[in-house]
Amino acid sequence: MTSTDQAPTSDRPNRRRWRRLGFVLIILAALETGGWIGDSLFDFHQKLVWRLTLMELESVPTDDAAATDNPGLWIRSASENSEPTEPYRVGQTVIEGAGPWIEHQRLTPRTCPGPPGERTFVLGGSAAFGYPYRFEKNFAARADRPTINPEHRVLNAARVGATSNDLVPIANTILEHYDPATLVILAGNNEWFHWRPGRPANSTDKSDPADVAINGTGRTILATLAHSRALAAVISGLHHLLHDGPRQAAPRRIVHDDGFVEHHALRGARHAVENPLTPTRYDVTTWPATRQRYLDRFRDNLVTIITTAKRKNVRVVLMTIPFQYRLAPAWKQRQPLAGQPRHLETMTRLVTETLKLQDRDQPVGALQTIRQAIELDPLPPVPHYLEAVLLESLDRPQEAEAAYARSREAMIGNLGSRLSINRVIREVAADQQTDLIDLRKVFDDFQHHRQRFFNVELIHDDCHPTSLAHGLIAHHLEKLLFDGAATPERH
Repeated sequence: MTSTDQAPTSDRPNRRRWRRLGFVLIILAALETGGWIGDSLFDFHQKLVWRLTLMELESVPTDDAAATDNPGLWIRSASENSEPTEPYRVGQTVIEGAGPWIEHQRLTPRTCPGPPGERTFVLGGSAAFGYPYRFEKNFAARADRPTINPEHRVLNAARVGATSNDLVPIANTILEHYDPATLVILAGNNEWFHWRPGRPANSTDKSDPADVAINGTGRTILATLAHSRALAAVISGLHHLLHDGPRQAAPRRIVHDDGFVEHHALRGARHAVENPLTPTRYDVTTWPATRQRYLDRFRDNLVTIITTAKRKNVRVVLMTIPFQYRLAPAWKQRQPLAGQPRHLETMTRLVTETLKLQDRDQPVGALQTIRQAIELDPLPPVPHYLEAVLLESLDRPQEAEAAYARSREAMIGNLGSRLSINRVIREVAADQQTDLIDLRKVFDDFQHHRQRFFNVELIHDDCHPTSLAHGLIAHHLEKLLFDGAATPERH
């Protein structure tokens, strides 16, 4: 047999390989084409790049706010056709009338409702978004198209889980492309959303594994892969499941191997006492400096937004953060029983004695005991919480409310430092000579006038205003924006 007779037979495997390769390339091209079509509809590539840029380190606030040149803007959508598959449960409490509903719609400068110069945009986290209630219940929707000026639109650009770092690029997009008249900022609940207590360097306790974070190299690789729209769709979907899901659903009970349960119960201190943040887990003496770094970043971000808005002749309205007075100290994470390690043994003993006296229905003695603990070490939140509970049981609600507030200020991590956050907001409003609606005072005055306390009508879960509360916010916002009433404080 000659070599020419053998050539066709030897070429057959090569042709089969080329056909297979061509088939694979056709499949990949089809997937990529589908990815581009999907991206044109859902913009998942830009959203993924935005999310990767905004990822924060676990224990350190981001130094530089993210920016984007994309003029697209996501606002809350009025379309809410789906019903929740299960009741909205927070800890062990079911919240009536809650979804949650979190639908968005994408705007461009050409499709933005309202004439230029007649638009107010709301910025913030889930409280500003109106989570977990329906669209028409949130204050932006209620203040939209006011009777005095029906052409004026109030649009909700808040994001569930957003920190002030997240708000800077959103504000920049609005100011650059959407001709706003006013920015309204209700933010401050999420500044420590990503923070976790790191163990001391000499600790050997490994019972509570650290959360996995995507480092800078990983984010760079993902951003590079995301140039393929098909891969961007896959990565965006995985990121949504792993990271956004917990933000967009009710707070889930997360049981750790060592017995601590995140979101165990909305109220109560016993879970915090039984699962304290010990010195082997975290050096609590570092918390004041850590908290101050976050507060400084929060202040800088507010000032950045206001300064940029002033250059565009856009008005800014700041709002203080009302809060759930009775929120359990260990709602999100463990809390220390002492602010100084040298006090830990004595503080633990006094807290234990207080609980025993409380169980024996001896509130006066229990109050005296816990106040000894507070006098020794006022830094941890649990003693203040127990003081508040005992004052409430003695029918002294105003004193109890103040003690609950001190507990919320002393909480480390997410949803703590409530008084400090509001102090920063008030100081920025005064320094920048911008408008302020002091919602904490508005809520307190409203409740006290009705002989109620602790925001029982105005916040039913961990931090989100109720429908009644959103109506109250809308009322004060409309007064400030449209008839210049003096009810909201102006600096």
